Amino acid sequence: MQPGISDQERFELDLATMKASQSIASVVALRELGIRVPIRPDGVRVVAVTSDSHAAGVLRPGDVIVAADGNPVLTRTDLAATLARLKPGAQVRITIRRGGKKLTFPIRTTADTQNPGRTIIGVLPIQALGVRLPFPIKFNLQKVGGPSAGLAFALELLEKKGRDVDHGYKVAATGEMQLNGSVTRIGGIKQKTIGARKSHVDVFLVPVDGDNARDAKRYAGGLRIIPVKSFQQALQALATLPPKS
Repeated sequence: MQPGISDQERFELDLATMKASQSIASVVALRELGIRVPIRPDGVRVVAVTSDSHAAGVLRPGDVIVAADGNPVLTRTDLAATLARLKPGAQVRITIRRGGKKLTFPIRTTADTQNPGRTIIGVLPIQALGVRLPFPIKFNLQKVGGPSAGLAFALELLEKKGRDVDHGYKVAATGEMQLNGSVTRIGGIKQKTIGARKSHVDVFLVPVDGDNARDAKRYAGGLRIIPVKSFQQALQALATLPPKS
């Protein structure tokens, strides 16, 4: 995340990452059911444009960057690799997809204020994904942002498709879901653990990654914390809980 972004930009970024996490969770859950779901990296989506950058007034939220100086951009790593070869202040040709059209703009780069040796163009990026789901999937959520509900999305979708996931337990879960099924760290673990405890759930599934599970246990009280590294491990952990009395 770029430093010094506004509250509105942070909100837009959280909303975009939440939508991406829903797509990833849907793919992981459907694959667990044996359903083939094609998915591919599809460029870098612009969530917001920093107002004091040279990209302001040129790029727009929703644009998808597909090339930089003629080099294909499928992932954020691709974009970063091209920018890393440039000194701050150099010009880069950015090709975007906008409304079904491809457009190319020259944009003067700037230096990251937090890391002056790092060259940036002044956008908040997120991975764009090309996903073809076999049927529409909609998550009815309000005031939820960020990627931390990915594990919960995947578990809930599996439950809705007929799999007995919770085995009679009241389950809470947090963790960012990756396409390979791994569950990675999230922020605000203290607050999420306290919230789960106050909701009187039976178990709380938490990523091992980043010491999330260790930190959650500090605030668990009597809440049972289940550390997980992957979606498959989460399912196994729930399936092997003792029968609910």
